[in-house]
Amino acid sequence: MIRLFIAWPLPHSIEQELGRIGFLLKQKGGRVSWVAPNNIHLTARFLGDTDEKLIPKIGALIDEVAATSKPVECALDRLGAFSDLKRPRVIWAGLGGNLQSLEIMADLLEQGAQELGFEKETKRFRPHLTLARVRDPHDLAGLMMAVQQFRVTPTPFVFDRLTLFKSTLTPSGSIYERLHEKMLRSPAL
Repeated sequence: MIRLFIAWPLPHSIEQELGRIGFLLKQKGGRVSWVAPNNIHLTARFLGDTDEKLIPKIGALIDEVAATSKPVECALDRLGAFSDLKRPRVIWAGLGGNLQSLEIMADLLEQGAQELGFEKETKRFRPHLTLARVRDPHDLAGLMMAVQQFRVTPTPFVFDRLTLFKSTLTPSGSIYERLHEKMLRSPAL
């Protein structure tokens, strides 16, 4: 069994911008585990522990969804926290743009995952980019104030591919390996 998820990877320029934002926020303290900028992605469907024999079928599902989906224009537009700024568990960057197209792809992937025998996802798709996970909820006032006051420069970019990632958990953080990737269908000229 290997731990898998399907995601839209970010362009390198957006990883760099999120790294810059994370660097600025780290200065505010708090016991928080920051995600390495090159590991930040938009999760479409978490699959969890999966039999390796399913990888070709998951790849075919990704190919099918990508073949019917155009690249999606989005932009970084705000910071926030789940569950909220008073009781944060996750600090995230929010997205603006064509979120409906992302939701449609996520729904198609969800349907396909269920057809492959995966349990129905209990959480609704909420497009966000995880920047950090809170390890200790104490002494976060300065950090949460910075998150609330931070003004993200709207930074447009395009999600242009779907990727199947293998996730290996280690004491120093997750290691992601791309197992399958498919470009989203280019719009007709």
